[in-house]
Amino acid sequence: MLGGPYRKTLTASTKANHMAALDWKSPFRALFCAAAGLTAAILAGCSPSVVSTDPALATFMQRFSQSEMTRLPEEADALGLSIEAFGRRYQSLLDDRSMAVSERTRADRLDLLHELELIDRSTLSRDSQRTYDTALITLRNTIAVAAHGHGVSGLGSASPYIITFADGAFTDLVRFMTLHAPVRSRADAEDWLTRLDHMDEAMRDERRRFEVDVEEGVIPSRAILQRTLDKARMLSPGIPREHPLVAYFTEQLAQIPDIPEDDIGKLVKRATDQVGGPVKTEYAALVKMLESLLPKAPAEPGAWATQDGEAYYRDALKLYTTTDLSPKQLHDAGLKLVEQISTQIEPILVEMGQVEGGIGGRLRTLSLDPTYLFPDTPEGRVALMDALRERITWAETAMGRMIVMGPKGKVEVREAPRIAQDSAPGAYYKAAPLDGSRPATYNINLRSTLDFPIWSLPTLSFHEAAPGHHIQAGLARERMNQPLVNYLIAQPAFSEGWALYAEDLADELGAYKDDKMARLGYLQSLLFRAARLVADTGMNSQKWTRAETVSYLLATTGMSPQIIESDVDRYTIWPGQACAYIAGRETIRRLRTGAQQQLKAGFDIRAFHQAILGPGARPLPVLEADIADWIATQRPQPGKK
Repeated sequence: MLGGPYRKTLTASTKANHMAALDWKSPFRALFCAAAGLTAAILAGCSPSVVSTDPALATFMQRFSQSEMTRLPEEADALGLSIEAFGRRYQSLLDDRSMAVSERTRADRLDLLHELELIDRSTLSRDSQRTYDTALITLRNTIAVAAHGHGVSGLGSASPYIITFADGAFTDLVRFMTLHAPVRSRADAEDWLTRLDHMDEAMRDERRRFEVDVEEGVIPSRAILQRTLDKARMLSPGIPREHPLVAYFTEQLAQIPDIPEDDIGKLVKRATDQVGGPVKTEYAALVKMLESLLPKAPAEPGAWATQDGEAYYRDALKLYTTTDLSPKQLHDAGLKLVEQISTQIEPILVEMGQVEGGIGGRLRTLSLDPTYLFPDTPEGRVALMDALRERITWAETAMGRMIVMGPKGKVEVREAPRIAQDSAPGAYYKAAPLDGSRPATYNINLRSTLDFPIWSLPTLSFHEAAPGHHIQAGLARERMNQPLVNYLIAQPAFSEGWALYAEDLADELGAYKDDKMARLGYLQSLLFRAARLVADTGMNSQKWTRAETVSYLLATTGMSPQIIESDVDRYTIWPGQACAYIAGRETIRRLRTGAQQQLKAGFDIRAFHQAILGPGARPLPVLEADIADWIATQRPQPGKK
């Protein structure tokens, strides 16, 4: 369990109850107030009539859950789902990536949306209305993106391209088979080999879908295609026994005491033959296709260049942000926020003796100063990881003033697996599986300690662990009796918005009070997220070139060229996703300001955060309706003292 402060009954301090007044006003306030039509519609239907339709919704959510989960045995394994919950044994299955299943998924979601819309929302309890609204918004937004007829669309996430350097069976299955498919027994080994036997089929099915998109003119940009080709070549089996799949399988078998050496040899041979045969053949086919596409690939990235590009991007933005804000509104608001945050950074840079050049250039100079870097040695890596853990411990102790309770499970700091380093962000969080087989992890992509100035580490830990992702996602994972589909729905505006807001909470708790360099790291993190908003919309809507986008981010944020180029490629393959962070943060901040103004001395910061975190991740309009309800319950009732 997290530390004692979570369980203490504290009187929230005046300081904790009132958000620290930063020196900028959010350019999002007017935008989100103007885009609150759906929230108003949700609130308008909050009075249930006599006959409840909660049972009908519960039946629907069960059907929705089974419809989605039955296609995702790989996700079931990563989640640690029981066989009973999945509905059948899945440990030897891979996701079906065929065109037939892709089309059936789209049809099923349309049917589910129609079925959901037949339920009378006005007869639902308030909790059920929240479930209804979340499902409705998720299905509508997901279906809208899928209707463009290309790429992939999950519940709350999408990409216009089926295969990229970060997505596709050729890379996903290597990660999955080596990170989420444990081999602890002879039976596990047989299941693992059965999955391996179907890997070439999965790759072939996916490649054929990609070819259909290519025929329609949906081709990733040259830079993305080149990175994808390079990765396909890297993962293509050379000496099969040395391939990551066979190496992992061999290593796992060696840990199982009751399998004789002769049998281990036979099992390894089966894996080697499969990787060196059908799997190698399929990699060769993928490489050949990618090579043939390079001359046809667009020189520049951007959703605008795809089929129905402008409409696709608007729908992708709505999917990721759960708002109706246009690309231009988001772009302009991002520019204003960049300017305002830069004004906060300027005096710190001057105090540090950095007076010449732009903000980004001076931040970059500081980030290269050996004074602020751990040595790129084994000892330096240990010291960096220890620094991350120390900040988490501090945050867990301090958060009692802000948050009622945290999740029962702890979070462990780990280096990101090397197999995932090339496409993963600098750090990321993974919630604990449902079966408790591993803890929640805060993964640091430690290609080099030189990528992480010491002053950037506190805010990174507050975002990924406490009070950020681990508190929000950990509590959501531990909620009882929730629909299974909740584990499959991505809500980046809520989850990333909370994590970014958590950086603000750390500031309020005094994390940077006596450390101006750590405060600089906090402001640079906000600057980076605001600049990403500008870059995502600039490249995907305003036709910025890749070079222009990279140049803008380098000049604005001071991040390294490697980080910037990797990030720009992420905006290319997941257009709109980078806009979710600021959209969520600004919504939470606006809701808090509104609650403070309405409740005045009656505002309780811990209760406010509980109202946000308690029901789990959900679309921003649903969150707004929940907070409006919460404010109403906090007001003194007539006739009561």
